[in-house]
Amino acid sequence: MQLRTLALAPAFIALTGAIETHGGYQYEARFSPDAAPETKDVKDPYETAAAKQAYSRLQEQIKITGISSHCLTDYEDDSPAGLYALKRCVVADNKSNFFTLLYEDIEESNNFWHQVISESTDDRSKWVPARAYTKGYFNGSLTSTQFAAWTLSDNADKANNDANPEHYYKETVLEASGAQSSKIFEGWGGVLSTIGMKRTNFTVPAFATPKFGTADTPETWDIGASFPLPLQRVGAKVLESADGQTFGALHIAVRDFDASEGSTGLSGIEVYSAVWYPPWDQASKEDQAEFENNYLADEAHHMVVEVINLTLKAHEDCKSGACVLPSGF
Repeated sequence: MQLRTLALAPAFIALTGAIETHGGYQYEARFSPDAAPETKDVKDPYETAAAKQAYSRLQEQIKITGISSHCLTDYEDDSPAGLYALKRCVVADNKSNFFTLLYEDIEESNNFWHQVISESTDDRSKWVPARAYTKGYFNGSLTSTQFAAWTLSDNADKANNDANPEHYYKETVLEASGAQSSKIFEGWGGVLSTIGMKRTNFTVPAFATPKFGTADTPETWDIGASFPLPLQRVGAKVLESADGQTFGALHIAVRDFDASEGSTGLSGIEVYSAVWYPPWDQASKEDQAEFENNYLADEAHHMVVEVINLTLKAHEDCKSGACVLPSGF
């Protein structure tokens, strides 16, 4: 018995080391299906670095263009809180201001993705993922069904810009049929990767329950029965450039888990977030490795920040009675 206890102790320490606390709730993240939870905090270090990057670029463009110049203060606050306050001020003037302020960034991003697409196979079974599994230990106070429903509400779009430093615009349309589409402007990169930040204007024209085993949604994208299919959505990411090329595919899922599956003694929800990208397999070995190993890691960390901030806001809205569940959930 004593030997067994000693053998289990390191594993317990590794698991508890992965827990980070935000808004009074515990979270842990992993970046592949078989990986152990991360042993260092993900959200605060990444969000802080991303905020500095976003603040610097916005400050530069505001000074050049004069757009929303009153939003800049004498005291430069490039913390996440300071950045989110700056973005709220800019949007209060005009919700489309970021498209003008960051027009050059959008063009640069379009050029980058056009190159990736042209130098990649179109066989989606060979595409590569940026993905994260994020557990939030809400112990029944936020369920998977509630969170899935909340993401379809106006509240989710309103919360979008405060969910991540590089979020600039999101507008979602939910048809009576249940079909969902979104217009999105956001960026990722530049924190972990030398490829840099790619601020991308795109749409997800059809976000729907997936049918795995097709050319558009290969069997390799199936994450298994633990994530209920009705709470999964997959949709192509389409550039808002003239040619409207597909540069990736978004896959979001959520599930409830019980206390025995976690490492805190509490139950909660787990959010799977992934984007499958063309592998840039015709690039140089150096560029392809940087893209797959580091640039996609940038987006995976971006997703953890986003999921934590959005689940906290969803919990707040549901607790206050503002989380209205659409029929069918």
